[in-house]
Amino acid sequence: MKKLFVVLLMGALLVSAQGLVFAEAVGVTEPITITFWHARGSTVDAEWLANSINKFNATNTLGITVEGVYQGYFSDVQAKTLASIAAGDPPTIAEISCTAIPVLATQDLLVDLTPYVERDGFDMDNIVEAVSDYIYYDGQIITMPYTRGTAIMYYNKDMYAEVGLDRAPTTLEELNHYAKLIYENSDGAVKGIGYTIEANYYQHYLVQSLNGMGILDADGSGASCLEDGSLLQFLTDWFEWTEEGWCAVPALSSASSVVQENFNNKSLAAFVSSSNRATTISNNAKANGINLGMAFTVGYGGYSAPIGGGSLGIINRGNTDQEIAAAWEFMKFLMTDEQVAGNHVATGVLPATYSSIETDIIQECWAENEGYKLSYEQLDFASEIRFSPYVSEWSSIVKSAMSQLIQGRNITPEEVVQNLKDEAAALF
Repeated sequence: MKKLFVVLLMGALLVSAQGLVFAEAVGVTEPITITFWHARGSTVDAEWLANSINKFNATNTLGITVEGVYQGYFSDVQAKTLASIAAGDPPTIAEISCTAIPVLATQDLLVDLTPYVERDGFDMDNIVEAVSDYIYYDGQIITMPYTRGTAIMYYNKDMYAEVGLDRAPTTLEELNHYAKLIYENSDGAVKGIGYTIEANYYQHYLVQSLNGMGILDADGSGASCLEDGSLLQFLTDWFEWTEEGWCAVPALSSASSVVQENFNNKSLAAFVSSSNRATTISNNAKANGINLGMAFTVGYGGYSAPIGGGSLGIINRGNTDQEIAAAWEFMKFLMTDEQVAGNHVATGVLPATYSSIETDIIQECWAENEGYKLSYEQLDFASEIRFSPYVSEWSSIVKSAMSQLIQGRNITPEEVVQNLKDEAAALF
């Protein structure tokens, strides 16, 4: 019986693999409803997405109805999507984080979009090259960039001007110097800078500015930052910054919301957050009378920035050919210049296509709001954690270790690195 089961399983996998390799692009032939799971929960994000879905539903001539379902943060989308696939009731299309894409791709859970791209003449060269790393896997086109973004330093211009810096800092060393002055001049009432813990994003770019790779090697199969001293240096520095008081310790829960609240109540002079939150942060700063500055993020010795955010992927398990075809039509709609440009202007996410950047809506936005252009301009020196089957688990392991050091404060940087070496030996 066991031998028969293995034979049947191998046969099923072969059929599945053949189905992926030789899949043909079909058209939508009847009215159909599909589900879109996403992480766009902020007011401006949710409003923009609702408008996009409503417009698509009202204007497509194929009878497609998209139902958007907010599923929480990216980690929630990943966990719920995997659980729904196992249960046989997945979404048709999902907004997937960069750390989750390799998890789904290496399990053959994402539709190969190549036949649809080729049939419809979709111009892949129009996609901004810097955000293309998570589009391809094993000769397939598996995602399209949607809510990609870089991090931005948001700062209170007046607070930094009061201590002698009337422009944005250009190095981490300069940022730290003035952040410390703000803290001292306020008698400890105002923290100069704050970071939340996202190892594959915020801390990745700071480590990358030391070793050129970040927390994961270029080939995605190891973490030499544990051996070359770069991670130890950064963890030692970060612990000392928080120990001295001028760098904020992230909150244990809802850290991103807390850091923005502290900035709005003027107990924090600067913080690093995604460009995807630019509109929300700008609106809140204005409401609280803050002279907001947006600037490139900085690392050791100069500019350094991360690339993150989410992409669109269609789930191939548990969805029919008609549902997949309908999801492709919705995906194409979201990749039009009108949608890409509007998404950027409304929320701050990166414009992911070259042609959208030339539209009047983006050019006018950049002329009036220079901060929105930053996320695109800093792609010249930005990097993202490498595509790897290990990226999700390794990022989680490193984040937990960083939390133990910076929030728990019951371990030394040296002990963190040694523990991570043990974890890496088991994982990679």
